[in-house]
Amino acid sequence: MTTARPPILSTVGDPQEPAWRGLMEASHPRPGRPLLSLLELWAGSYRREALVLRGSVTARDLYRDLVFALALRHRRRRPRTLVTDATWEPGSRTLAARLPWLQPHLPQIARLMIRALDGPHVHYAVLSQEERAVFARTWGVPVERVVFTPFPMTLYAEYDRQTHDGGYLFAGGNSLRDYDLLATALAGSGHEAHVASRWTPPTPVPGLHARPTSHDEFTELLLGCRAMVLPLERSSRSAGQQTFLNAMVLGKPVIVTDAMGVRDYVEDGVTGVVVPPDPARLREALDHVMDPANAEHYRRMGARARAEVLGRRMPEHYVQHLVAALGYGPAPEPVEPPA
Repeated sequence: MTTARPPILSTVGDPQEPAWRGLMEASHPRPGRPLLSLLELWAGSYRREALVLRGSVTARDLYRDLVFALALRHRRRRPRTLVTDATWEPGSRTLAARLPWLQPHLPQIARLMIRALDGPHVHYAVLSQEERAVFARTWGVPVERVVFTPFPMTLYAEYDRQTHDGGYLFAGGNSLRDYDLLATALAGSGHEAHVASRWTPPTPVPGLHARPTSHDEFTELLLGCRAMVLPLERSSRSAGQQTFLNAMVLGKPVIVTDAMGVRDYVEDGVTGVVVPPDPARLREALDHVMDPANAEHYRRMGARARAEVLGRRMPEHYVQHLVAALGYGPAPEPVEPPA
């Protein structure tokens, strides 16, 4: 008679998600109670074979999951641990803004921290294929312990909502965005564009409206745009997946500047448009998508993009990748989008 494996303890996700197949117990942080949350995570981790931790914890959470991983390093029996969303850079922009005097030392502090929590039991999940090698090189981790877990769309109950064409372009988000590039591409175009971000244009551009928005307003702008455009900075990590995947699952055409990880999710000319980070090339793509004569072309592209997300980039697919990385099940089978 074999003993059932203990459930995975996870700080990520909903245990009611069917893709977990009853294999997960949650240990989510208590808002405003970081120390209690840390103690609960520590107590719940005993006798586990596998843990899933959130790599994107912030100073507001007192970096709970990373502090826990550091403490776990000193436990004699350490479960296999997967740190998700490990899209880290050597310097913390948040800490640099709060403690500018510490900025020159942040890369060294970060590397010491990762070295202190790392061990053969720790695996790191990144959001693009290229990041595996970059992460391994940056943090001194064997590439065999860095796995690609494709990010999912996050509209959940809203991805089947009715969309419409309001005749404007939409861009959103703050992380690694190059909105100055977008402003340059839009200058003199006559196109209307809405940017949901803290960014403000250096000089006014007619038709360009930029402001922070609520989640609900962000979603409404996405539902009503003709196309979503995402100008990305080139960096040592990927960004923007949530934004363009949410647009794709709604059947919206997406125009994304080429950066790390983009081509893991967007096939140029098939499920979206990938352009170099050049104002002229971006302007050309914007003009093409805004031309009513090309509406049918982009309707078909949007349909292929939606099928791609529904077939491979839903929350259940992300969970299956996590489960597979921990040795609890197979990775999801890819589904080909329609031609």
